[in-house]
Amino acid sequence: MKNMNTANGNTKYLVTGAAGFLGGTICRQLLDRGDSVRAFILPNDPAMKFVPEAAEICEGDLTDMESLGRFFTVEDGIETVVIHCASVVTVNPDFNQTVMNVNVGGTQNIIDQCLAHPECRKLVYVSSTGAIPEKPKGQPIREVDHFDDSLLKDCYSQSKALATQAVLDAVCQHGLNACVVHPSGIMGPEDYAVGETTSTMIKIINGEMPAGIDGSFNLCDVRDLADGTIRAAEYGRCGECYILGNKEVTFKDFARMVAKEAGIKPMRTFLPIWAANMMGSMMEKSAKRMGKKPMMTTFSVYNLARNNVFDSTKAMRELGYRTRSYDETMHDEIAWLIAEGKIEKRSKAEASSSVSHEVGSAHAIA
Repeated sequence: MKNMNTANGNTKYLVTGAAGFLGGTICRQLLDRGDSVRAFILPNDPAMKFVPEAAEICEGDLTDMESLGRFFTVEDGIETVVIHCASVVTVNPDFNQTVMNVNVGGTQNIIDQCLAHPECRKLVYVSSTGAIPEKPKGQPIREVDHFDDSLLKDCYSQSKALATQAVLDAVCQHGLNACVVHPSGIMGPEDYAVGETTSTMIKIINGEMPAGIDGSFNLCDVRDLADGTIRAAEYGRCGECYILGNKEVTFKDFARMVAKEAGIKPMRTFLPIWAANMMGSMMEKSAKRMGKKPMMTTFSVYNLARNNVFDSTKAMRELGYRTRSYDETMHDEIAWLIAEGKIEKRSKAEASSSVSHEVGSAHAIA
């Protein structure tokens, strides 16, 4: 990617959520191409150790305007570009005031700081495909220009819709130079916090997930999402939204790729959606009685059953956004998981045995 800012060296990128999976990858990519980066990190965040050493650290909280003021203040003659990644992510669909305070209130604080600092040249808000209302299966989901939280099923998606609309309102009403990106699911190497997708991969590899669900994902390599976000900072049009998605992948194909790359026996059992919903409901009730977190929820089943076809044509056309194959991402992530000691490396004999089992089973089915 061409770096439009290195020549004069007067641009500093301000990245929130820099200790997170996507934010950290954005920081690394910016630093690798020679940009100046200031990373906004929660005080005493244990994930701070994963932020690249070359980044300037600024501790603070999105809900604290004083710390945000320090984050935005730069030397004379420096322009800033803000990439706002930070948010509270939850898979619990129920209303959560903290999620709203950080994701909506915190984004409004970022907007206010951008408007108060004339040296701030642009804001890129990292929203979510979850903020876009679902369409019936068979219809690709594309960008929208207005966001209504009442059309969404969970608190996180509602918070991202409200925050996205606040950004677009600031563009129209106050002349803020901003655009929005909507990443779908995320996977790839250097997931130090072990998010939902990485956790699922580890469970499959360790034999802790004997059955899957007959649904689908839409997952992107974190490196491609980071590149697309940086491209939005350079080429994204003011007031526009861009979906950063990938091809839909079924749970069956996802599990098959994990098994092939990890050298393990492939998963054979996949529950139909109706059965998974029934199990999810039972697990929710049981977990509530015992005061524990359910292993599976009806909302997690919904996310696999829903329409997961997102159209990234606009981002490809206007930003030059591209995605690598699932196989390549799977290879790199599993290699990273082995290097980090999060899973064990399989021997060639184990891998061969696994492949033989897969071929034998295939012949039996045929």
